[in-house]
Amino acid sequence: MSVSERVPEIALSAAWHAGDIPGTLATVAGEPVQVIHRGAWSHGLGPDFQDCLLLFAGRELRSGSVEIHLRTRGWVDHGHHLDPAYDAVILHVVARHDGTETRRSDGALVPVVEVGAIDPACVPAMAGWAWDRVGGQVCAEAACRENPAPIRAILDHLGDLRLAGRSARIEARLAAEPPGHVLWSELLDGFGFSANREPMRALAVLAPIDRLEALVLATPARDRHPTARGLLLGLAGFLPLSPAEAHLGRLAAEELRALEAAWQSRGAPWHDVALSPATWTRARVRPANHPVARLLGAANLLHASATRGGLLAGMLELLQQGDALIEGIRDLTGSAAPSRIGVDRAIDMAVSGIIPFALALAAHTGDARLLDDASEQWQRLPAPEANAVTRRAKRQIAGTAPLGCIGARAAQGLIHLDTTLCQPRRCFECPIAAAQLAVKGH
Repeated sequence: MSVSERVPEIALSAAWHAGDIPGTLATVAGEPVQVIHRGAWSHGLGPDFQDCLLLFAGRELRSGSVEIHLRTRGWVDHGHHLDPAYDAVILHVVARHDGTETRRSDGALVPVVEVGAIDPACVPAMAGWAWDRVGGQVCAEAACRENPAPIRAILDHLGDLRLAGRSARIEARLAAEPPGHVLWSELLDGFGFSANREPMRALAVLAPIDRLEALVLATPARDRHPTARGLLLGLAGFLPLSPAEAHLGRLAAEELRALEAAWQSRGAPWHDVALSPATWTRARVRPANHPVARLLGAANLLHASATRGGLLAGMLELLQQGDALIEGIRDLTGSAAPSRIGVDRAIDMAVSGIIPFALALAAHTGDARLLDDASEQWQRLPAPEANAVTRRAKRQIAGTAPLGCIGARAAQGLIHLDTTLCQPRRCFECPIAAAQLAVKGH
């Protein structure tokens, strides 16, 4: 069958994306090509599919981009042979090879694969939609004004996808690490905010929670709190504290002496391996987010968990407390500033750490009750205050239209939308764009 001009090029891209074009191919020169990863659809910004992984001749694995045209001459007709942005292309997929050479601007020849014509009857509806109506400054403002409920439902679904990805990553860790240690590292990641997540993760590796809890419990009751503080501040490389940092942590002279003495007497195993103070970002960080303040909050959590049956048991118990989850997390980090975290940070730690961990543990152990508890919390948590990412995503889909009340689930959906679809311009894969064009695109 000859290539029909009535079949748009996007139909061939849709077939590649959906896997309707086989994963085992051969170039026009007879070289076998196996598709390992089809890449991300770029919505026409540069090569059609980026970050692809292809195996050539059964032995050479190449990563790069795939460009798609109805005919081979489309490469030259579209000016790709002069555009360095297409120098990452490693395969040219065409419906019909017309003998035209595919050469990049850097001089390299690109292998060509001919896949045959697309039957017009098999062309998906989305191939006929007016895709130029999305991907600009605002995509679905009218829909958000007229009937925002379906948009909110899509955001909930995207939030679920983000949660599933986190849970899958955590479940993979549970196959090799104790649950308490995995949870501790997830919580420390939350204490790190964006600026200090890496050193917080390093701290979790350096000092597993079971070892820290054992050290705290081995001390007299009156010394447990300063021991928890001293261990974490010492492991982080902040001891001895400077006067400015002691003031920031609102530590009285007696408290400071007690925690520094605890580090000297009980932190000996880590004295030579503690993190460097230079590891931490302190410049242009708000006082409430300074690593000393956040470490004091983590130390309060360590102290509370060690004296109440352990971190794992304590956090799983919190999940069963319904509306008390967020305040429970905050209470464990302290009763007052600077160690006590805010509501938004507690919500973020719940949705990014505790709930995905609980779902992963439930799947790993078959605990149906834990699955129900975590799922219920996921459904009911309120959204934190909007940040730069969620504001940008909301502007992109709704413009100035109100979306109505959304929870933490949909807020996570906005983050997923921005990071995986809007910023890389993967409009063809966006369910909000599809919902908009399904109604408006014909």
